[in-house]
Amino acid sequence: MLATDPLVNEYFPHYLPSEEELSVTEKLVAGKPQLQEQLQEFVAINADVKATLRRFCWQAKQDGLQGAACAEEAVKLLEMCWEKRVTLGLNSILESPSFSEEYWASFMDIVPQTYHGLGRRGQPIMLIRSGVDAASFNKLLSTGWEHAVEGVNAAVLCFLRCEECLFRRTVPRESKQTGHLTDRVTLIIDLWGVGLGHIGFAKDFLAVAVKQTVVLYPETLDRVLVVNAAWAFARLLWPILKQLLHPVTQRKVEIVDASETGAKLL
Repeated sequence: MLATDPLVNEYFPHYLPSEEELSVTEKLVAGKPQLQEQLQEFVAINADVKATLRRFCWQAKQDGLQGAACAEEAVKLLEMCWEKRVTLGLNSILESPSFSEEYWASFMDIVPQTYHGLGRRGQPIMLIRSGVDAASFNKLLSTGWEHAVEGVNAAVLCFLRCEECLFRRTVPRESKQTGHLTDRVTLIIDLWGVGLGHIGFAKDFLAVAVKQTVVLYPETLDRVLVVNAAWAFARLLWPILKQLLHPVTQRKVEIVDASETGAKLL
């Protein structure tokens, strides 16, 4: 959970909301029945409303807001999340996505995402492989515009479907087994084979996906390990993504050179 994140407690404890700020936020949400229903049914991870509101309050405190102002902004951010979920069809994306099963199969073949259990501190570990040839990925993006929703490419929607599966199915299962909420994810991005030809991967997919997750799943990243990173990513593609991330999140990202990847993962 956010409250027990060692990086947060060591470097950014001032962003953790107080119990009073959380209490005010809960009261404001209670005054909005539709929002409260969406929060409980779809937004709250593992039905833990308080932990979820803490993450939205955290976002507000990153903007320098305190007290009642923090609570009011947290509710606005929660409403933005709700509106985006409705716009993109996320509440039903697991059962009836806007893209075809054929497109979904192509996405999982080109950008496979796999779950690898819990880390040493009980955080879920997800692995994304993206080293397919650039032509195949660019074709995936091109076709994705035919199934876009409100300007969001279907490839990004496929990624969000994976996120929904993680937070609505996998995390509740693991939380039940461990006896505590496991909503802080370690993300490993394997860039083996990614080079300058994958600029579209960084700009039109990763950057957009990151932008969406900031609104939809705030502060759910425990750590991001970018492995098998070529010079092109470290020097050219990473700066594109870095500007979208808050300084706190930037500190969670570790880029590992291809020659050091094996040792780092052991």
